[in-house]
Amino acid sequence: SELKKLWTEAGLPWQTLLWYPRALLWPENIEMGTELPGYKQNLFYPMNASSLIPVLELDVQPNETVLDACAAPGGKALFILEFVSGERGRLIANESSPKRRARLQETLRNFGATSAEVWSYRAETLFKNTAMRFDKILVDAPCSSEKHVMQSPKHLAQWSRGRIRDLSYRQLALLSGLFLLLKEGGRMVYSTCAITPEENEAVVAKFLNKKSGTVRLCAPDKALPGASGIPGSRHCDLTKVRRIWPRADSQLDPMFVAIFEKTSATDTA
Repeated sequence: SELKKLWTEAGLPWQTLLWYPRALLWPENIEMGTELPGYKQNLFYPMNASSLIPVLELDVQPNETVLDACAAPGGKALFILEFVSGERGRLIANESSPKRRARLQETLRNFGATSAEVWSYRAETLFKNTAMRFDKILVDAPCSSEKHVMQSPKHLAQWSRGRIRDLSYRQLALLSGLFLLLKEGGRMVYSTCAITPEENEAVVAKFLNKKSGTVRLCAPDKALPGASGIPGSRHCDLTKVRRIWPRADSQLDPMFVAIFEKTSATDTA
């Protein structure tokens, strides 16, 4: 209500996202990054609407224990906290990079998110450092992030086929290691902002093959935007993964989402 008052006084339109009405749309004809009323007061956190989808697919319920395994800069962690409730509800926000972890801690502090615990482990070997088991795990994995490649000479200079290969190896390691921390019947969501199938469908297919008999790929929520996966060799059921393609008229950034459910316990990485 406070933010709505500020925006109304400033003559800004108040329009919510069709498929998640608690998200406010950035005003048309105002450049992204412009400081809007309420920003300095931490009344809203700006991020692309595509980033809401992995959290919504987690389907967090009251009293669940949730791990955001690669949590910086903190937008998805803030969103998860909207669903964590009850006496036993708990969020662990993990980030191994000291620089990125400082940014995560600043984000949580600015928004008064004092209930989130911040950890500092390498996510793929986190199972070696804790005996905790989680109801839900978000793996928003490091990726090639082609949006930045297309828009930034710096990121374009870093791009290579070898980097995609190395990232795909780490993405599989992240899924394999974090799966050990998932409770039986728990849900793990894998997401990237990459376009390459090597970091998306191919990683999902390799993980399903590696953990065959202990995991199933779940169908995404049909109420959320997205298309099926890219056809290709050694890929998974393409109807059970979601891709958001960048379109100027939708204002949605690239996003890939896959949802895994642990069907039986496993003790091997």
